[in-house]
Amino acid sequence: MKPDLTIQAWTQSMSLRLKRHAAIAGNIANADTPGYRPKQVAFEDSLQRAYESRSVDRLGKVEAQTITIDDGTPRPDGNSVNMDRQMANMAENTLLYNATAEFLARKFRMVKSVIQ
Repeated sequence: MKPDLTIQAWTQSMSLRLKRHAAIAGNIANADTPGYRPKQVAFEDSLQRAYESRSVDRLGKVEAQTITIDDGTPRPDGNSVNMDRQMANMAENTLLYNATAEFLARKFRMVKSVIQ
């Protein structure tokens, strides 16, 4: 049986969103650490290109790129975490993760219904 491209894309997206969640949580945890610069996890462009290639194998190999950013103007201690922005990023990422999980659940219910 051929793997479903959409299921693979959503599964990979959830995995990558977990990595983003960990980076954002780390940023929030280090909001008071002198000299800390926040991390950002990017993957959407790579995931989109892999999906457009119609290759399940390529989708499974998409990796997140973690980069260090300045989230705002660095404070005198060198820390540049913007808590408002990080909390908004966390809320957005959580919403998108949950929506993807719901899409997957619906897809699996549909497949189960067809099998029965």
